[in-house]
Amino acid sequence: MKISYVNGICLSNDAISNSIRDEITWLGEMHDVKLYTYSCDNTSLPSVVVNDCRDILFDPHFQASDLVIFHFGVFYPLFNVITATPRGAIRLVVFHNITPKEFVHPSSHALIDSSFAQLSNMRWAEHIICDSQTNLDVLRQRGLTNAATVLPLALHTVVKPPREKPSFQDQVVRFVFVGRFVRSKGPTELLHALAHVMASRPSMHAQLDLIGSLTFSDQQLLADMRDAIAALHSRFGARLQVVLRGNAPELEKNRCLADADIMVLPSYHEGFCVPILEALASGCKVVSYDNSNIPSIAGNLGYLVPTGDTQALAAAMLETADLVGTPAWRDSATGYAAFITRVSAYVSHFAPGSTRYRFLNLLRRLTPSFAGKT
Repeated sequence: MKISYVNGICLSNDAISNSIRDEITWLGEMHDVKLYTYSCDNTSLPSVVVNDCRDILFDPHFQASDLVIFHFGVFYPLFNVITATPRGAIRLVVFHNITPKEFVHPSSHALIDSSFAQLSNMRWAEHIICDSQTNLDVLRQRGLTNAATVLPLALHTVVKPPREKPSFQDQVVRFVFVGRFVRSKGPTELLHALAHVMASRPSMHAQLDLIGSLTFSDQQLLADMRDAIAALHSRFGARLQVVLRGNAPELEKNRCLADADIMVLPSYHEGFCVPILEALASGCKVVSYDNSNIPSIAGNLGYLVPTGDTQALAAAMLETADLVGTPAWRDSATGYAAFITRVSAYVSHFAPGSTRYRFLNLLRRLTPSFAGKT
C-alpha cells in the first residue's frame, strides 16, 4: 500500500512534526510511505522537499497513493493538494487547532485569517483526526460535519519521575516553563508573577528555567524577556537564577523537568499541550490558566487559575512553592510519593504504544487495503 503525507514542515522541537514522525515510523514498518514538505531536518524520514503543489501532484508515488494524510495547524499552500488527490485515494486530515488571532501579534492576523479560511479544505476529507475534544469542537463550530475521531498525541518523555527533587536537599525551589516564547504562552506574565513570589518570601531561593524554540518565537518578546530577567537578577541577587534555554536539546529539557518542582505555563490557548504531560510525567506540580484544552490535559492534577489573572497566577505559584518546601511534601506517603504515583498512572494513557495501536486500528477501519499488525 502506498501512503503520502503532506505538511508544510517537519522540523525538530515542533509538536506537529513529532506527530508526523511517529505516524510515518509506524506506517513505514509495513507500507510504502513518503512525506512531501517544504522543509525536513529528519534524515531518517522518507521525505521529498517540494516548492509548490505541482511538485506533489506529478510525483509517481503520490499519483499511485491509496491513502493521503494531511496534518493541519496553520495555513500552508500545500494543503490545497487535498482537492486533487488521486482517484480512489482516501483523504485523512489530522487537525492540531489554530491559535486565535486575539492571542498573536497583529503582524500574524492575516495568517490566522487565512488558516481559518483554509479549514474549508477539510470538507474533502473522508475522516478527520483531532488531538483533543477541544479541537473537534472548533471544527463543529465552523460547520465541518465530517466523520471524526479524537486521538491524543503520544508522550515520548522516557524519564521517570525522580524519587526526590534536588530542592529536597538544597531548598532551592525550581520552576520551569516549556513552550514557544510568544505572548499567547504568557512568559512575561510568568516573570512578573515570579517577582511577586520572590518579594513575598524574602528567605526563598529559586530558579526558573525557560525552555523553548527560538525559531518559532517572537524576537521582540525575547528582547523584552531578557530585559525582565536582568531586572529580576538585579532586584533579587543570589536568591534567584533565571536561565533562558533557547533551542535546548531534548536531554537538557528532560533534565530540567526532572529537577523542577513546579511547571508554570500561563498559556491563553492550547489545542493539546504536550509540555503539561511532560511536566506531570517528570513529577512536577503544574500551574496554568484554565482555558481551551488545559483543564482536560491537566487531568485534575494541576492548579488552574482564571486566564489572564496574573495576581491569581502569582498566588498559585506562591502556594505551590510553599507546599513543595514542606517536610510533609518531602517525607510523607501522602506527599510527593503519592503525587508521582497518581501522575504516572495518568500519563500512561498517552504512551506511544497506546497511541500507535489506536492510530493503526483507525486506519484499518478506514482503508480496506490496509494491512499489518497494530
